[in-house]
Amino acid sequence: MTAIIDIDAHFEPGSDWLLPYPELAKRLPPPDPGFLAVDAIVGDLLRGVPMEKRPPMQELMPPGAAILFGKEKADEKARRAEFEGKNQHQVADAAARVKWLDEQGIAQQHVICLAGVAYNVTIEDPGLRREVIRTANDWLATTCAAANGRLKPVSALEFGDLDFVVAELTRMRGLGSRIFLIPAYPVNGVPPSHPSWDRVWAAAVDLGMMPMLHTGFERMHFDPGWANQGGDTTLLRMISSAHRHVAPTTLVNALVYSGVFERFPALTLLLAEVGTGWLPFLYREIDDRVAPVAELFLGKSRLKAKPSEYLARNVKATPLSAGNDSPLLKIMEELPAEMLVFSSDFPHFEGFTDPVGHYQKLFLALPRARAEAFLGGTIDAAFARMGDPLI
Repeated sequence: MTAIIDIDAHFEPGSDWLLPYPELAKRLPPPDPGFLAVDAIVGDLLRGVPMEKRPPMQELMPPGAAILFGKEKADEKARRAEFEGKNQHQVADAAARVKWLDEQGIAQQHVICLAGVAYNVTIEDPGLRREVIRTANDWLATTCAAANGRLKPVSALEFGDLDFVVAELTRMRGLGSRIFLIPAYPVNGVPPSHPSWDRVWAAAVDLGMMPMLHTGFERMHFDPGWANQGGDTTLLRMISSAHRHVAPTTLVNALVYSGVFERFPALTLLLAEVGTGWLPFLYREIDDRVAPVAELFLGKSRLKAKPSEYLARNVKATPLSAGNDSPLLKIMEELPAEMLVFSSDFPHFEGFTDPVGHYQKLFLALPRARAEAFLGGTIDAAFARMGDPLI
């Protein structure tokens, strides 16, 4: 039986995580989960809208904010029952998490902490942002270390300084990290497909680490006119949330067509919580840019293989149970066998409380080899391609 590997789960440190760092805490703005929620949902639209033309913050807040932040009133407990066991801000407990892993039969879990990287939204000083992220990475690595290798910290980074990125990747690899978060947008006007990023990709392969695009790290430029919905903030939130597949599609196309995966054949991009239902279309469509007719408009490609071949080899995505990941068996049927991999997103409400049980039922008619590849074989083979397997 292949070891089950969970590439996307979460830990948060609680409100007192900065107590051991009083000098740093003094320099930070007070946390505002409401502002962060608004930025995550409609920030891409609002960034281009003048402050005086934006709807009031209270109207922009998601209607389920009380549930999101675990602060609902006593009479709302029934409403929360649907989300029992799924907490966006569940405070980390390594021993409890390992117990849950044992119950699920999961051998290894890669854990994200958003407490530090969230300050990127509210802090303008890039040096301070890097200090906060590094401190949060330390907290996460220390917390995961108590699990004796069962929990692996996912590294957060600040990409305004690529020297910092390489240094922090190196440091975090020494602390057990094998995955790091990346943006799907240009930083200081430079996209991840630019040759200046090659040192990041080279370091990743040398260190045996994988970049991950996780939901919340997409960003697209919108005409601010889309924010004008006649005061209907519900419609505004829906329009903004519908863009989630645009940014990952742009990133994947850019990395493929720019030759990043040709220069770094062992590099693997992970996609988490950005949907997988769009991947079969992209897999069918991505070679059109290098077709003979396209050459009349775009010029001749310098790639040595088909774009779809890089996509199949160098991109792995993990589904959840949402509509954009359904029907999963149909999506898997339309993709190469090695593209989709397992994650729980535990304990977030959009994830699973019983992920292995969910997939065991779903995969009853799937060949055992295909199911085992999804649950752990594919991702471990991708790490082994860098010369450093997980298990």
